[in-house]
Amino acid sequence: MKRTHPPRAPHTLQPGHYLFWQQRTYQVIALDPDNALLLHVQPFPEGPGTILSLPDLLAVPRTNLSTPLFAPTIEALHRQIEEQYGLAQGTATHDLPESYVIKARMVTTVVEMVRRLIADDERRAKVRGEAILHQQAIRRALSCVNQTTICMQIRGTSQEIKLRAGLTTYYKYERLYETFQGDEAQIAATFRRATFRLPRMSAAQFHFIDLCLLLYYGNTRVTKTRVYTLAQDLLEKRTHGYWVDPERCGASVPENLVTELLDLKIPMQAILDNREKAALLTQMEMPSPAWFYAYAKYVEAQPDQGEAMISQRLGKGMWEQFHLVFDTFVHRAQFPLQYVFADHWLLDAWIVDEETRTKPARLWLTLLIDAYSRSILGMVLLYEDPCIESIQLALKHAIWEKTSHLDLGLEQEWACYGIPLQLFLDNAWAHHSHSLENLARVLSRNGTYNSIDLVFRPPYKGRYGAIIERLFKNFSGQMKELVVGAIQSSDPKAMRAARSSACLLYPDMNRLLHRLILNYQHTPHRELGGLTPHQKWSQGLQSSGFSLVPPFTPAMDRLFMRMHPQTRQVRSTGIPAFGLNYWSAELGGIERVGRDGKAVQYNFRYDPTDISRICLFRNGEWVGDGYARELQQADGTYRQISLAQWKMAKRLVGSREQQTEGQTPAELALLSDLQTLAQQRTHEKKVAQRHGSKPRAPVSEEPKQTPDLAPNEAPDAETARVLRFLYG
Repeated sequence: MKRTHPPRAPHTLQPGHYLFWQQRTYQVIALDPDNALLLHVQPFPEGPGTILSLPDLLAVPRTNLSTPLFAPTIEALHRQIEEQYGLAQGTATHDLPESYVIKARMVTTVVEMVRRLIADDERRAKVRGEAILHQQAIRRALSCVNQTTICMQIRGTSQEIKLRAGLTTYYKYERLYETFQGDEAQIAATFRRATFRLPRMSAAQFHFIDLCLLLYYGNTRVTKTRVYTLAQDLLEKRTHGYWVDPERCGASVPENLVTELLDLKIPMQAILDNREKAALLTQMEMPSPAWFYAYAKYVEAQPDQGEAMISQRLGKGMWEQFHLVFDTFVHRAQFPLQYVFADHWLLDAWIVDEETRTKPARLWLTLLIDAYSRSILGMVLLYEDPCIESIQLALKHAIWEKTSHLDLGLEQEWACYGIPLQLFLDNAWAHHSHSLENLARVLSRNGTYNSIDLVFRPPYKGRYGAIIERLFKNFSGQMKELVVGAIQSSDPKAMRAARSSACLLYPDMNRLLHRLILNYQHTPHRELGGLTPHQKWSQGLQSSGFSLVPPFTPAMDRLFMRMHPQTRQVRSTGIPAFGLNYWSAELGGIERVGRDGKAVQYNFRYDPTDISRICLFRNGEWVGDGYARELQQADGTYRQISLAQWKMAKRLVGSREQQTEGQTPAELALLSDLQTLAQQRTHEKKVAQRHGSKPRAPVSEEPKQTPDLAPNEAPDAETARVLRFLYG
């Protein structure tokens, strides 16, 4: 039996306390200073303030449902309401739409006004001794209600609401009022649809969409429209509307079935002919684009919750398996060039300067590797930080057929080439450059060839690019074993020892790396079923066809040059850049001064491996090439020099400022060459002396006369030493 609480004493009512009366909750605002029997209250949680009379509150019989309840806190008041009337007051209106709250207020207001008007009619009829029909009284009350306008506070905004209800509507309002005892929050909650917060899509549709988001959209720059198109093509053209139904699969969805549905090599009819697999499939329709975009945006905005939700639907570990682990790219790639990874490696070895055999330096290697065949598509070896320009140079080496190994005298095949469809990069600042984005877009030549989708891996997560990191580790081990000057560890002593023993030049290291790459290309791989990357690539070409690449024209060559961030103006002496002056006959007639009288500014591109030439652009249009006057040779050609070598030469000149003060750039270049040549000759002389290759005076000159020795007379000790030195 429920306990009943008597009404709290009125003297316990203070500002801030709560009361429940006539199925509504109020908060006491203040006591009336002129009349102690009046309370200034405000409906909770929102509503216009009103005044209640204590005699009206306490004169109600205790058996009536309108018996008031008093409490110092809202929680205590809710406990009393639940004990007294069995009503749950946990529903709030702050998470409900405004229209629901307004309609609930209309329901309670209409019912209470009609009941009050009917009570007044019955009281007047009783005084006159007349009979009254209940339905007629309701109609008269509704006619008055429909002419009433109430003011309502909704989330801090005052709104005027005109009441309107017919007889049938009133009966519906009355049933709601009686069912929930006039609680507006509970009445408002009933206006929600029965499937509120329940998904309208089937389990198969959610499973398919989640998987497509992982395959095509996760951590990539592909647009939602592109992902929707890919998913639609997969469902309509590949699976013919069939997909896995998780409700038929029991505890988990078979991973092999999902893999077979994605494998283009397996005919769809073969899967449908298998009764066990066909029983787990169901036909479904592609959701609308609007729903897909909203769902993708929701998952994107809440990555942690999205990961948990997708893992729950697809199965434990599917997020890692399909999205993070590199091995899945090998299984998911259906043809060469579908997924290509690029990364940089600081070689674990020192090299020496090619001219002076001094100043040890380290090189950066940039590789592009194909996930389908594990083939190395392209490479570039540079002195400087590779993030500046090596990706574009490596792409240039990868797209067209390779001849770099043939130039080095290596005859093994390196046949892979083509335009990558998706290029996976880390988040280096240069990878987000406009020149790389422009190259990836313009390379297609308005759709004639494939464009490149740039995909950026999350930072500080090496497993996203483990397919190429493992290759670098393999090369590092071979480098430490083969190369003189290799760095065996990060210990400072090992670094100094490797630096002091370094003797290989850049051409030596370039040839060695080409040999390592070619050996890798023709080595069987366990992950490829015992095939070599070269064989796997050739096998993939049989199904996908040969790569279609644009002709390598001078205009195409300019796309792979690095865009310099600064602009230049054309002067009479040439175009200044890198401390050199560039000029050519075709630049003599270009515009130098604009209509406004100001010098015209030009952008230029350059090849960091050969700064003897720059390409001038204005408003994106090529206007001509310029050549460095200081690097012109006697036969009219230009000396090829990299930006790193030129900076090194300028530093060498800068160390002798007093000697070079007032000299022209050509004189500085000549001085640098002479100093470099003197150092080289001095070094070669020391090497010759160290190895005993000093010219032998007794051989080149006339032999000296020595006294004849008797046949049986042994030579003295000094003569024996000279004879051993000369004849061994």
